[in-house]
Amino acid sequence: MDTELADKLERHALWLESMGKQGERILLQDGDLSGMELCSENLTEAVLPGTCFDGGNLVMAKLHGANLASASFVQANLSSAQMTKANLDYASLRKANLREANALRASFYEADLQGADLSGADLRGVFLVNANLESTCLRGAQLEGASLEGAKLTGAQLGGKELSGALDLASIRASWISLGPEQSPTRLEGEALRNWLNAAGAAK
Repeated sequence: MDTELADKLERHALWLESMGKQGERILLQDGDLSGMELCSENLTEAVLPGTCFDGGNLVMAKLHGANLASASFVQANLSSAQMTKANLDYASLRKANLREANALRASFYEADLQGADLSGADLRGVFLVNANLESTCLRGAQLEGASLEGAKLTGAQLGGKELSGALDLASIRASWISLGPEQSPTRLEGEALRNWLNAAGAAK
């Protein structure tokens, strides 16, 4: 970690500890933190839109309420990260590790989560409208009250692995989702959607 970043993180920690009276909130737009070691770092309420974290280690990082819109976390390790109410709209999390992450009420509007591992994650009340969830693993994820309107579950089948074992599917908020091959997706809605979710949730 370079000296400048270390100083920013130290000042941000002081800003959090003093409730804004000392230090300075970290502000970094379109920065490059790819491959960075940020395990357990406290980035609560950090403003990092468009920043690249590709391949980084953010295990157990604290990202509560952080602005991470359009950020990139391709193949990053975010397992057990704390992301409650974080803004990840338009973010890229392709093949990211989000196992056991706490993303309660976080927003992933139009985010790309293709191939990401969200097994065991807390996704209650999460906003996944128009998100790409193709081949995403959601085994054991808590989805109570999640919004999946227009989410892309391309390649998923009834009872398929993408939603197998996910919890609280019956409470998902969505009038339609997208299934089937990318070249000719199928819009699933109404009773057909409910039946699919019920079958997927029951699969082991």
